[in-house]
Order: sequence, then structure tokens, then C-alpha cells
Amino acid sequence: MEADTKFAPVVERSGLERLGGERSLTLQGFWAIADQGVVSLGNFLTTIILARTVSPHEYGVWTVTFGLILFLNVLPASLVTYPLVVRLAAQNEDCLGELIVAALVLTTILALPQMLVLFCVSSLIGGAALALWACFGLLLWQLQETTRRVLMARMAFRAALFTDAISYLGQAGLFSLLAHSGKLSTHNGFAVIGLTCGLAALAQLLLIRTQLQVRVTGPIKIRDWMSTFWNTGRWVLGANLLTNLSLHAAPWALFLLRGPAEAAGFQAVSNLLGVSHPIVLSLGNVVVPAAARARVAAGLLAARRVALRHGTQAGLLLLPFVVTLLIFPRQLLGLFYSSTSPYAVLEEPLRLLTIVYVLRYFSMTLTFLLNALEKNRVQFVFELCGSLLLGGLVVPLVVWFGLSGAILAIGLLAAARLAGNVLILRSVKT
Repeated sequence: MEADTKFAPVVERSGLERLGGERSLTLQGFWAIADQGVVSLGNFLTTIILARTVSPHEYGVWTVTFGLILFLNVLPASLVTYPLVVRLAAQNEDCLGELIVAALVLTTILALPQMLVLFCVSSLIGGAALALWACFGLLLWQLQETTRRVLMARMAFRAALFTDAISYLGQAGLFSLLAHSGKLSTHNGFAVIGLTCGLAALAQLLLIRTQLQVRVTGPIKIRDWMSTFWNTGRWVLGANLLTNLSLHAAPWALFLLRGPAEAAGFQAVSNLLGVSHPIVLSLGNVVVPAAARARVAAGLLAARRVALRHGTQAGLLLLPFVVTLLIFPRQLLGLFYSSTSPYAVLEEPLRLLTIVYVLRYFSMTLTFLLNALEKNRVQFVFELCGSLLLGGLVVPLVVWFGLSGAILAIGLLAAARLAGNVLILRSVKT
């Protein structure tokens, strides 16, 4: 295809000069963490405000609907934004605008069947009004994530921080205003998400044009681009679908087998782990493009060094947080939800989930590196095996042990995924 010929890697300098040097990597890591901090703070405040305002039943409905949106987001993340980041990380500068337009068009096309699925499911559990606003939020969220990834692929984390503040801190601010006025509900919560994401997407397009000097216009050959993106992201799609299905299997199983309140408890415990997201998620935002560039510039060992450096730095930042959660879980639950909240007694599930999260951190770090190396097909095979393992465990464990059983099933999957990633990485030679 014509689109495929436009992306031969361009190596302008030798070695790690292509990355801007060690100091540049550290600075990029700082801005990546700061940007993800804004995103995670907004998400954290949003979920806490909602949990404190609505009933456990309504919060359980929100948890399942929002979880379905996260699951559906796997499609554009795998077939659009992942190929976009890999292509932008090391490619010819002449066709950036065409690439970005193609990504936005494909994001919109992919959103249409997703919105149909979301509408049908969310109508059954929350009504037609909830379904319409959830679809509105999904479309604009995905478009904003596409433009956001353009900035990240070009290492413009400082610029992304401003636009993410519009979206995620804006969401938290509007949620707070609605809560204080007594008008916050799941319906207008999704409306707020769509509104703030739409505004952020427009701001990001402006920054792409002015700061990155990219003209996001021009005709595109959509069939050629569809082939290019599909060939790059198809195995990532399979692995990510299985990963996210496994991630949401626990709250869905709790919702179906134990009721909405039990699913709300899982989300309430998970919210506290969300404090670590600025570090964990920013790690992926840096490692994938940086390791991809390092491999083009200096080979496999350079890519491994980049991933190891950022993984170690992030792990050291996470250590005090993990220790605090293990020692003071009840106090932290009471702090965020109040001492009389039904979620304040979930200290043991919180401890267990924290241990599981540590396993997931090591696994995710290796996953980011393997994505940068484009070792996607074998990851899919290992992820399929892990999902089958979880599928055989989650239902009986939830039936027998409830919330703790759901977390234990996730932990067993995290251990299996970590072992699989280690084996894959050891097999990579070039």
C-alpha cells in the first residue's frame, strides 16, 4: 500500500542522541508524570465525588457502564492510537498531517458500532437517557485521546498537560459543582465527560498546528490507511481485548453474581489505587515511543535500558504509596469515603488489591517494552492463555469469597502475565 512506504525509519543521529540524551529523557519523564498526574487526579476526584454523592446501587450502575466504555476504548487504542504512536515515533516528517487526519477519521468510524453496543447494554441497566449520554461521552473521549496521543508521540508532554487539565480537572470541577447543587447523577456525569473531552480535543488540535507545526488537513486514502493501521495493531488489539476483558471480569462478575453494591465496593477499593496512576500510566506514555526510538537508533539493548531506567524510577516513586496502603488501609478508606461509609470496612480487600497491583506494575512495564519492540503476536497468545485461566477462576472465587475472591482471581492472572512477559522478553534477540 502507498501509506506503508511513507514510514521507513529515519535515523538522523547515532546512538541515544536520537532521544535527546539522558537529561532529555529525565525531563520528558518528569513532564509525562506531571501530565498523567493531572489526568489521574481528575479521574480520582471524579470517582470519589460520585461515590460520595449517589447511592451504592447507582454507583454500581455507573461502574459497569463506565467499565464497558473503558473496554470499548480498547479498539481505538489498539487499532488507531498504538499504530499512530509507533509511526510518529520514527518516521518521515512529510506526511504527519495526513497521518493525524487518518487517525481521527478511523477513530470516528470505529466509534459507530461501539456506540450501538454501549447504547443497548446501558439501556438495559440504566435506561435510554443514560445510554445516550454515555455514547456522547464515549465518542468525544476517544477523539480527544487520539489528538492527545499525537502530542505524546512527539514527546510534547508539557503541552498535553494543559489540555488534559481542561478535560480531567474540568470534569472534577463540574462534578463538584453538580454535587453541591444536588444535581449530580450518572446521566449528567457522562454529559460532563463528553463536554470537557470535546473542548480538550479542540485545544490539542490547535497545539498540534501551532507548537508541532503540523497542518492537520488534506485528502487521505482511507483504505490504504485502514490497511496500515490494521497490520500494525491487529495483534495488539487481540491482546488488549483479552487484557481488558480480564480487567473488567471481576466487577462484572460481582455485579451479576453479588449485586451492584458489591461491584461498587470493588470500584471504591480500586479508586484508592488510582492515586498511583500518574506514575504507572505515564510510564507507558514514555516507554513505548522512547524505547521504539531507541531501538531504531541503537538497537535492542538501548531499548531495554530506556525501559529499565524509567521502570526503576517509577517503582521507587511508588514504593512509599504501596507501603502506606498496606499499613493504613482502613484509615485511608475512612479519609476518602468517611468513617461511616459502607466502603470504610474494606481494608483487607484493599491490602490484597495493593499486592496484586505490584505484580501488575512489573508485568505492565514489560508489556510497554514489548509493545515498543512490536512483539505483539506472541503477547496475544500468552494473554489468551491467561484469560482462559481467569475465566475458569473468577466465577467460583466470586461465588465463594465475594470481593476478596474477585481480587484473588486478578492476582493469579497478574502473576501468570508477568511470567509470560519474562519468557517473551528472554526470547527476543534483535
